[in-house]
Amino acid sequence: MFKAATVFACALTLTLALPGPAVAKDQDGLTVIASSKNDVSPRLATIPPKPEDAGQPKKERPQPGFPHPAAGAPDTAVQTTVSSAAPVTSSSFDGIGQGFAGFTVQYAPPDTNGAVGPNNFVQTVNVSFAVFTKTGSLLYGPAKINTLFTGFGGLCETDNDGDPSVVYDQLADRWLITQFAVSGANGSPVPYLECIAISTSGDPTGSYYRYSFPRTYFPDYPKLGLWPDAYYMSTNDFSGNSFAGATTWAFDRTKMLTGAPATAQLFHLSLLYGGLLPATLDGRAMPPAGAPNYFVALNDSSSLALWKFHVDFANSANSTLTGPTTIPVAGYTELCNGGTCVPQAGTTQQLDSLADRVMYRLAYRNFGDHESLVVNHSVAPTAGGGGARWYEIRSPGGTPTVYQQSTYAPDTRYRWMGSAAMDRVGDIAVGYSVSSATMNPAIAYTGRTPTDPLGTLEAETILISGTGSQLSGLKRWGDYSSMAIDPVDDCTFWYTTEYLTASGTFNWHTRVGTFKFANCTNLPPPTVTGIAPPNGSSAGGTSVIITGTAFQSGATATIGGVALTGVIVTGDTTLTGTTGAHAPSTGNAVVVFNPDSQSATCTCTYTYDPAPAPVVTSISPPNGPSAGGTVVTITGTDFQPGANATIGGVTLSSTTVTTTAISGTTGPHTPNATNSVVVTNPDTQSGTCTCTYSYDASPAPTVSSVSPTSGPTTGGTTVTISGTSFQAGASATVGGVALTGVTVTSTTISGTTGAHPAGVVSVVVTNPDTQSASCTCTYSYMAVPVISNVRTSPNPTTATVTWTTDVPADSQVQYGTTAAYGRTSALNSTLVTSHSVKLSGLTRLTIYHYQVLSRNAAGTLAVSGDYTFTTK
Repeated sequence: MFKAATVFACALTLTLALPGPAVAKDQDGLTVIASSKNDVSPRLATIPPKPEDAGQPKKERPQPGFPHPAAGAPDTAVQTTVSSAAPVTSSSFDGIGQGFAGFTVQYAPPDTNGAVGPNNFVQTVNVSFAVFTKTGSLLYGPAKINTLFTGFGGLCETDNDGDPSVVYDQLADRWLITQFAVSGANGSPVPYLECIAISTSGDPTGSYYRYSFPRTYFPDYPKLGLWPDAYYMSTNDFSGNSFAGATTWAFDRTKMLTGAPATAQLFHLSLLYGGLLPATLDGRAMPPAGAPNYFVALNDSSSLALWKFHVDFANSANSTLTGPTTIPVAGYTELCNGGTCVPQAGTTQQLDSLADRVMYRLAYRNFGDHESLVVNHSVAPTAGGGGARWYEIRSPGGTPTVYQQSTYAPDTRYRWMGSAAMDRVGDIAVGYSVSSATMNPAIAYTGRTPTDPLGTLEAETILISGTGSQLSGLKRWGDYSSMAIDPVDDCTFWYTTEYLTASGTFNWHTRVGTFKFANCTNLPPPTVTGIAPPNGSSAGGTSVIITGTAFQSGATATIGGVALTGVIVTGDTTLTGTTGAHAPSTGNAVVVFNPDSQSATCTCTYTYDPAPAPVVTSISPPNGPSAGGTVVTITGTDFQPGANATIGGVTLSSTTVTTTAISGTTGPHTPNATNSVVVTNPDTQSGTCTCTYSYDASPAPTVSSVSPTSGPTTGGTTVTISGTSFQAGASATVGGVALTGVTVTSTTISGTTGAHPAGVVSVVVTNPDTQSASCTCTYSYMAVPVISNVRTSPNPTTATVTWTTDVPADSQVQYGTTAAYGRTSALNSTLVTSHSVKLSGLTRLTIYHYQVLSRNAAGTLAVSGDYTFTTK
C-alpha cells in the first residue's frame, strides 16, 4: 500500500468509540471528477516489460491508520471443532516473488491480488504484474505496473507506486488494472492520480484503454468492485499526515468500456469511517434492476455498517449515497487490537494483523430467491490465537441481516489476512495466512457447502507450508489477499497470497492455488428448440417466446446478435423477452446464454421484417454558425425511438424524437454551405433530405501569447494561451504536442504540456469547427537533467547521498523524517555529472526520506522521486 506521501511512526492507528448511525451519516456532497487524460495503448505484448531496479533501497511501506472500535466484545461465535475436510487443492503454482525470473522484491508487504478469466490468471503485487495461462505458464511480465502506461505521459507513466488491484469483468470480458501515482504529486497544485487501464478485449496482453483521475486527497488503500452500472472503488483519504475520511467512488463503466472520456462520482465520508469495501458481482446473475452498489465497513465491536451507492451518470443530481445501516453481529475484538502481534516460528518478530478493517473482497451473488454478500476480518478469540471472522449477509437491498457467521479458530494458531467468496451453488470459501510461535507462516483455506450446519466451516486445507519466517525489522505482511471465482464454471476458487521459503526480509513469495467443492458440478448445456413468432418488425418491440431445455435463472438471449430486453425465464424451458431494432434481414440466429457461460443456438431462425424507412422532408433553421450550438428541428415520417440525425456527418446532441420530428443541437463543423441532413433509425435504415444545411463561418481564433514561455522537455508545465474566439472544446498544441487537462474560455486555454525535445516551437489553437491559428509568440522546451543511480551511505549521525546526471548540474538534497522533508542541504553550485552531498545532524536508528535536486546551466530543475535510508 502507500509509497511515500504519508508516514505514520510506529504504524499509528487511531482508536475511538464510534457514534451511532444518526451522527455517522455525516458526509460531503457529491463530487464529479472528469478523467484528466484518456487514450488507448499499443498491444501490451509489444511493450517491453519494465523491470524493478534491484539497486534501489528496499522499502517497508508504512500502514496509515483510521478510526476503529476502541474496545472489543466477547466473541460468542467461535467455531472450535471441525468435521469434514475442505476440498483438496486442484492445482497450484508460484506467482510473482523472490526468485521469479525478471523480478526483484523491492517492497513489503506484497499487496497480492489476482483475477481469473476464461483463459488467463492475472496477478498484481507491489509494484508489478504478470499474465499467466491457467496452468501457470507465464505469458507476460513480470513488469512494473506503469508499463501499462508507457507513452501515456504524466505521473501514471513516470510513477510506479503500487496499492494495485486487478479485476476481471465477466459481463464484458475485460480486464481492469489500477494503481495510484503519488510520488510526484502533492495533492495541490499537482494532484494525486488513480491510474486505470481497461483491456479493449478479453486478451490481457492486448491493448488497453487508459485513464487518470485526479484527487487532492491522497487516496490510500483503493479497492475495486464490479457492478453492472459502474466500477466502484473505496479509498482511505489523507491530507498530509492526517486521516481525512473514506471516499466511495463510481467510475462510468459504460464510457470506459469504449475508451471515451469518463467521469467518476464520489461521496466523501466523515472522519468516523475507514476501510470500506465495495461489493463486486460474481457470476452472471445480475442484481435486481436499479439495485445500488453496497459498501461495508466495521462499525463497532458488535456491528457492521452498510451504505448504498446509487449512481446516475446522465444526471448526477440523482446520485445518492445512503447509510450507514447498522448490521448487528456477534461481538468481537480486533486481532492485535488492529496492530501487530502475530507470532512466527524461530523469531521474536511479530507481524501486522490489519484487523482494523474488513478484508478484500465483499463478494455479491444473486441466487434468484435471495441475495448474499460474504466478507471477513481478523479477530482475537477469547481462548487465544487469531481467528477468521466471516459473514454471509442477506437482503442487502432491503433490511440487511447476518444469515450466518462464525469465528474460525479450531486451535490457538493465528489465522488472518483472509479473503472470501461464494460459488454459484452457494458454497463459501475463505483463504488466509496461518502462523504460530512454532509454525512458519503458511497459506490455508477452508469453506462450507449449503448442507453444512449454519455458521460452520470445514477442516482447513494447507495450500502451501511456509519454510521461513519474516525476520527482525520487517512486520508488514500481506496487506490483502484475493479469493476469486472462475467465470467459466463459476465453481472453481482461485486464491493467492504470500508465503516464505526461507527466513529473511524482502524475500517473499506468492502462491496461486485452485480448488472446487464436489457439489458444484457442471450444469447441462441449454438447448433451444423454437421461437414464436418467427418474425417481427426491424424496429423491434416484438414480444417473443423462446423454448428449449436447461435454461438457468438469469439466462439471456440474442436474435441476430441483438439482446432481448425484459427477459423472464420460466422454469427451465421458456424464455420471454422483447426484440430490439435490427437491420431488415432473414436467417437471424436465436441464441440463449446461461449464466455459467454455456450457450446454445436454435436450428430455427428469426426474420426482421423491414419497417417503413424514414423519410426526411425539411430542417429548420436551414443554417447556423460553424461553432455549433444551433437548435434545429428535422421533420419527416417513420422516425423510430432512438433514431439519430447527422448534419454534414456530425451527430446532433440532446435529441428528442417523435415519429415525425427530431430536435437537437448542432455540433461544430468546418464552414460549408451545403451539408446533407440524414436520419438513421435503430434498424439501420436511413433517409436523406433533399434540403441541405449551411454551417456559416464563425469567427476564426486568434492567438496572442503563451505564459510561461518555457518549460522542461519532460512536460508537465501548466501554460495559459491567450487570444480571441476560442470555442468550447478547442484544443491547443505546443510544438505539435497536445496540451492535456485543458480548460477553455473564449479568450484563454489552460493546460499541461507534454514531453518534447529541446527547442523553440510554435503554439497553435484549433477550434472544433477546424479553424485554427498560430501565435506569433513561441515556446521553448528546456532540457532537464536525467537523474540516476541514487545511492545512500548512512552512518549514525551523517549520511552521504550520491547520484549521477546525464549533463553537468548542481547538487542539493531535501530530507527529513517524513515525505514532507523540511530540511534542505546547502546548494553546491558546481556543475558536475557525479554528485555527492553529505547530510549532518541526523538522529541514530531513524528512517529518513530524501529527494535529490539538480539544475543544469540553463537553470532547468530536475527532482528525483522519494527515497529512504535508516541511520545506524
